[in-house]
Amino acid sequence: MAFVKGDIIWVNSNNRDSERLKHPAVVWEDTEDESDFYGIMLTHAGPDKGYDNILMQVEHFEAGNEIVFSNTHFVNQLFIKFHEWGPFYRCGKLTESGIEFITDRLTENDPITFNNYS
Repeated sequence: MAFVKGDIIWVNSNNRDSERLKHPAVVWEDTEDESDFYGIMLTHAGPDKGYDNILMQVEHFEAGNEIVFSNTHFVNQLFIKFHEWGPFYRCGKLTESGIEFITDRLTENDPITFNNYS
C-alpha cells in the first residue's frame, strides 16, 4: 500500500512488539511500494522526559481519524522505518499546517534507526 507525506500509520496491536513500530508514525517520505521509508514518531511524552519532543496542536491533525490530537508530540528526529515492521494501515493524516509545523521545527534531518536514537 502506498502512503504519502503526512499520512499517520500504525500497526495492528498484535504487531506491536520490541522489534516493530511502537508508536504511530508520520510518513515523511512517500512510499510507492512496500519499501523502507523515513518517518516521524508521534508520542504523548513531552520534553520533560529528557527528549526533544515538540507539542503539536489540534489543527495539525485531520479530524475523524483514529489518531487525532491528544496531547500529541512529535519526536524531533527523522527515523528509518522498516517495511517488515508492518503491515501498516493509515490511521490518520496531518493537515498542511501540521506538515509545515514539523518541517519548520525538525532539526534532526539525518535519518537514524530507533536503536541508534535511544
